[in-house]
Amino acid sequence: MKTNNTWIIRSGTVIYKGSTIGDHFQTGHNAIIREQNSIGADVTVGVNSYIGPGNTIGNNVKIHTGAFVESTVLEDDVVIGPHVVFTNDPYPPCKTCVSQTGGAHVKQGAAIGAQATILPGVIIGKNALVGAGSVVTKDVPDNTIVSGNPARVTGKRPSRTHPHS
Repeated sequence: MKTNNTWIIRSGTVIYKGSTIGDHFQTGHNAIIREQNSIGADVTVGVNSYIGPGNTIGNNVKIHTGAFVESTVLEDDVVIGPHVVFTNDPYPPCKTCVSQTGGAHVKQGAAIGAQATILPGVIIGKNALVGAGSVVTKDVPDNTIVSGNPARVTGKRPSRTHPHS
C-alpha cells in the first residue's frame, strides 16, 4: 500500500497492507480497511465502518458510518447510508459458498438507504435507490426504487440529477 499527502486518516483507523487506494481518500474515526481492496479516488469511509477483504470501490463513493462491506463491487458515484450491511455468504460459515457467490455489485450512481441489508450476489442497478431498512434479496433493475423486507419495486427513480446537486 502506498500512502500520499491527499489522504485524511482519522484517529483509530487501521489500514491493512495490501490494498490500492486513490487520491483524496478519507476516513472517519475507527474505520477498518482490510487487505486486497481496490479503492478509487475521492472515497470517504465513515466512522466505525468495516471494509473487509476483496472489495472493488470506484471513484467518488461515500460510505457512511457503521457500514459493513465485504467482497463487494461499488461502482463510481455510489452512496452507502449509515449501518448498511453487505453480506457475502449465503450459508455461513461456508467458505466454498463465499468463493462461489461473493458479495453484491452496486452499479454507478446507486444509493443505499440507512440500515439496509444486501444479500450475497445481488446486483443493484445503475441509479437505483434502496430504501432505508430494506432487505434486498433479488437484483434491483436500473433506475428503480425498492423498499421493504423483502425489498420490492415501489417506483422509478428519475435518471436526471437532483436539482440541488
